Amino acid sequence: MPSTYWERVGVVLAALVLGYAVVVAQNVLIGVLLAAVVYLLAWLMHRLSPGRPLDNMSRERTVVAGVISLVAVAYSVLIAANVLLGVVVAAVVVFVAWVTSPRGPVARWLDQRA
Repeated sequence: MPSTYWERVGVVLAALVLGYAVVVAQNVLIGVLLAAVVYLLAWLMHRLSPGRPLDNMSRERTVVAGVISLVAVAYSVLIAANVLLGVVVAAVVVFVAWVTSPRGPVARWLDQRA
């Protein structure tokens, strides 16, 4: 059973993605793949961050990642008619913004190696 906040978030989001893929999109294999990707991103955020992962990003970076995610989800719903793709794109955008943050895990790892 998941014991951390981000793992619980990952399980809930993965279950929602899988449920949507099975019930609405009727595409089980894509749903399983995307649910695994969403859970993996939440698990990595938990494992790579000693505290609250989003605290590693500046307010500006958080806002920009949120706006880009919102635009991606809106585009995927309104234009592409593919909600699953929008959810995964939003999750990847937030994950990449966090990983590449100057206070994120990659920066901490590079600082330790220097």
